[in-house]
Amino acid sequence: TLAEYYRQIGLNVLLLADSTSRWAQAMREISGRLEEIPGEEAFPAYLESRIATFYERAGAIELRDKRIASVTIGGTVSPAGGNFDEPVTQATLKVVGAFHGLSRSRSDARRYPAIDPLDSWSKYVGIIEQKKVEIINRLLRRGDEVRQMMTVVGEEGTPIEDFTIMLKAEFFDSAYLQQNAFDDVDAATPVDRQRFVFDKILEVVEADFAFKDKDEARHSLKKISSMFINWNYAPWTESVVSESDRQDEPVDKSVLKDDEETERGNFKEILGQIDLYIQSLLLLDDADKLESENELEQVIA
Repeated sequence: TLAEYYRQIGLNVLLLADSTSRWAQAMREISGRLEEIPGEEAFPAYLESRIATFYERAGAIELRDKRIASVTIGGTVSPAGGNFDEPVTQATLKVVGAFHGLSRSRSDARRYPAIDPLDSWSKYVGIIEQKKVEIINRLLRRGDEVRQMMTVVGEEGTPIEDFTIMLKAEFFDSAYLQQNAFDDVDAATPVDRQRFVFDKILEVVEADFAFKDKDEARHSLKKISSMFINWNYAPWTESVVSESDRQDEPVDKSVLKDDEETERGNFKEILGQIDLYIQSLLLLDDADKLESENELEQVIA
């Protein structure tokens, strides 16, 4: 009711509900005391309708003065034992517009935010083209399959093509999905930067690298991942999103510097380093690769 009041006076309100599972458990206790007919797992039969009524109160409205105001609800569900099939979780999934599934394994691996990209989904699309998102979803699913297969056959029994797919999935995870909430730049990313970085990552994902062996694949993609992570901490330069800017103003290799020498790298400088390194990996001739890598080292030095 408070959130709806502030929406009515023209504000955009974010309401965080932690946790709807406790609310549902309280309903179960009261329903039992009232001797109502129980539903699944002793929750009241009207559980779904109550949860739906709560979330349906969110949304945007147009006021009389033509202003748009809104209420956004972010609710958490705490299923016992992480069981997503329990009634409260299922009733919530039917009515919400997005779901972020937390993962114990990601948390243990210190991959934050610990949201499983394979379990999570959203109906709010449009920031990034859907076909690009589908490419990444296929990569993440295939990477997970290869990772599970490697637990059985080991790295030696995994073809280098599949191994590279798994490394690319790990690269996307570390370079795009993970973020540092304690860093001023990485904690919140503008939409334009999200699109730009996603497209650059997609170039790496779709690139047909000619790795000689798994050690080279691991080393190369780990280095690319490290460069992208440094890039995430660099302040956003909006002018870099312009294609004409990229074409008319090529990267000045003389100004590229090692990020360790400065507190934060420059967005366009790190982008230049990334482009140079990716180009070196796409060269098929070993001599050309070595020459390009030496050029990159001289530029960074």
